[in-house]
Amino acid sequence: MCNGNSTRVAQGGSIAVLRPTSHLVRTQSEEDMLLVFSNQLAYPGTRVEFQGLDEDFQQERHWVVIHRDGDISTSSQSTRTSPLYTFPLNSALNSTVQLSQHLDLGVGDTGIIGRRISVMTGSTQGPLIVAEGIIGWN
Repeated sequence: MCNGNSTRVAQGGSIAVLRPTSHLVRTQSEEDMLLVFSNQLAYPGTRVEFQGLDEDFQQERHWVVIHRDGDISTSSQSTRTSPLYTFPLNSALNSTVQLSQHLDLGVGDTGIIGRRISVMTGSTQGPLIVAEGIIGWN
């Protein structure tokens, strides 16, 4: 990300590009999901915008988990450690959620940059990760 030249202009905040796992059946497209995080002075909490959700995705209850680690090379089903943050995902396509808390969009002890992020759903086997990625600079 930091190597080389790019014409992309930084938009501020943080972004997570989430890839579907084998638990997510994508019927219309194989596009990644995007979660864009921003802190604005006009709002007390962090604004999270979701992009790339198809209509089939809306049929079930989903929530977002920001994990304490940043390693997606290990088993993506490791949900035993307590998450850093968690919040429900709205059921509307390309929706925006206004969190009540202000997330640290930087690196560090409470920062979300470099952390693993998962979109979860419930099943008869327990919680399943349907998409996963790492949070980075936007």
